[in-house]
Amino acid sequence: MVGRSEASREIVRLLPAVAINLRLAALFDLEAVDLTANQMLALMLVSSAPDRKMKAGEMAGRLGISLPASTALVDRLVTAGVVARSQGDDRRVVWVSITDEGLALLERLATGLERRIDLAMEESDPDTVDSIVEGMRRVASFADLMIEPSSRSHELSAEAPNPPDQREQAPP
Repeated sequence: MVGRSEASREIVRLLPAVAINLRLAALFDLEAVDLTANQMLALMLVSSAPDRKMKAGEMAGRLGISLPASTALVDRLVTAGVVARSQGDDRRVVWVSITDEGLALLERLATGLERRIDLAMEESDPDTVDSIVEGMRRVASFADLMIEPSSRSHELSAEAPNPPDQREQAPP
């Protein structure tokens, strides 16, 4: 059985290979999508939200970006016609919802990705296909654990090495 630290190192080693080899950005190019990977992630996030809409601040938190960066991201998505922005009852709240054009784009991407997966699994036996699907479900569940609110942040900060002493030096 692999220890937790060894497992963490192995996951860190494997993640870039998975991200690179999935080549989702290449899929965006194939489908003539004029959005960045972050913009596509934001679009997918809004699409998966209840009623296909979410608060801009919630989106920023889920994507791990600042509110100003979220505003710029939403501006570009609105310009592309894939989301709409609306004010909440509280003027400080901005809602982002997916448009029909955004849904059509995601459907086109899903179809393209399904084709690529079908081709990749063409030679696989049913047991291998089942194992891949189950493995992806587990990876998705694990990824959910990594974005949970920082109830474990005190554990993470306790494990992090202490930064070197960086006191400001008084000018001579």
